[in-house]
Amino acid sequence: MKQHQNTLLAVLSGILLVLSHPSFNLFPLAWVGLVPLLIAVRSVPNAKSAFRIGYLSGLTFFGGLLYWIVLLYPFANIFVTVLGYAALVAYAALYFAVFALLVHQLPGKSGLSFIFPSALIWTGLEWIRSWFLTGFPWGSMGYSQWNNHAGIQIASITGVYGVSFVLVLFNAAIAHLIISSSNWRSAIKGAVLPVAIVALTYVYGAVCLSGSESTAESVKLGLVPGNVSQAEKWKSEHAPKIFKRYLSLSEKANAANPDLMVWPETSIHPQILSGRAETYRQRLFRMLHEHQIHLLAGAPVREADREFYNSVFLLSPAGEKLGSYSKMHLVPFGEYVPFSSALPNFIQFQTFAHGKSINLLPLADVEDAKVGISICFESVFPNLFRKFVTRGASVMGILTNDAWFVGTTAPAQHLSAAPFRAIENRISVFRCANGGISCIIDPLGRIVSPTITPTQPDGVLVEDVPLKNHRNTNKTLYTRYGDWFPILCLLVGIGLIGHRNRSWILSKLKSVLPSAD
Repeated sequence: MKQHQNTLLAVLSGILLVLSHPSFNLFPLAWVGLVPLLIAVRSVPNAKSAFRIGYLSGLTFFGGLLYWIVLLYPFANIFVTVLGYAALVAYAALYFAVFALLVHQLPGKSGLSFIFPSALIWTGLEWIRSWFLTGFPWGSMGYSQWNNHAGIQIASITGVYGVSFVLVLFNAAIAHLIISSSNWRSAIKGAVLPVAIVALTYVYGAVCLSGSESTAESVKLGLVPGNVSQAEKWKSEHAPKIFKRYLSLSEKANAANPDLMVWPETSIHPQILSGRAETYRQRLFRMLHEHQIHLLAGAPVREADREFYNSVFLLSPAGEKLGSYSKMHLVPFGEYVPFSSALPNFIQFQTFAHGKSINLLPLADVEDAKVGISICFESVFPNLFRKFVTRGASVMGILTNDAWFVGTTAPAQHLSAAPFRAIENRISVFRCANGGISCIIDPLGRIVSPTITPTQPDGVLVEDVPLKNHRNTNKTLYTRYGDWFPILCLLVGIGLIGHRNRSWILSKLKSVLPSAD
């Protein structure tokens, strides 16, 4: 009977964590979502059982979180989408399994020797997941708190990983109280420090929110998401109609006299920029000239090296290209095929080459100000995002095409990363998302503008966006040092596990090392 109870507890944790993320947004559930799994892990008889229930919990969580991958089948072979979904869920669930296994190996069933190592292990594993096998940080626990403004300001110090750490710390403290309820006085003493850390996190957040971010200048942006359905974008014969829509919506936005017009990822057909569609190219340049407006827009282009890149261009009112950035972190099996020479040729799509460098683009009429651009999937990688800020970005933009996933929770899950990128670097962030959520986010991670959703095909947004003072050398701890916190958690966690199993490690070393006479 106990085995079935542990199975149910593991599944319950997975469900609670899914509900804590967008679009459900029941973020308080993340503060208790791991409790059932932690209780189950501490009661199973052996490491194999701990691994099994951890894996089951991970399958439940990622299976529920990533269901929208299967719904790509109108644009890809159904076999490929189902296989990709199953493989990604099976892989990501391993991190839950390893977490459960390592927590099971901790010396005590409760107390500080259980609470803090649990948080250290989880945070270290989240960091590994963010880069191992190209990285997949989607669904990190901290993202569940994206609209809990007071609770996430610590990200300016630790990145999103610090929020995950605090969440798991609190979960482990609650699990400790339940496990040790028979000795409640001692149990409460063990939970005092973790709860105090959570309280200090909120105090820090309240102090940050009560302050004001001084800025010397701002730029007026005109966001034109377009919200073209992927069924239209998928067929090249719709390109003229799509282009006309963007021109028409830009005319609407121009009535408010923005300094910079912004179109989303892959919004311009490559033949327009290359000159092969000269009529449309001239119409674009005429619009820019008439309104003396700069345009920031995405387009897939073939460069001089004959490779295709997913790029963003800045065009002047005269149609001159003032700069560009090509996406560096591509989506595996979506934009390129890893190990393609070793795989069967059943994946048919135009692959992209990886961008070579981080390029900042000049901002019109603001001396020395620069804009950095994160393209789609890149925005969930905090260490890549911060590099634009270290190079001197005054404002950051996220240009994306989320129309693949309209009607699912994917666009909202994608949005949940953006407030963290703003807080981590204390910089304004704008999102221009075809088929997603377009908005302006302030340096405290708050959405400070109206939002444009996929149900608003004619929506445009013109807003003044404060610029980070590029002459100010003060940078957040996260901007300066990146992922220092999860790396520290990983090292301390490894040290604790090594200390706990030092006898076993020594015995193995003796068995493989030659003995000295």
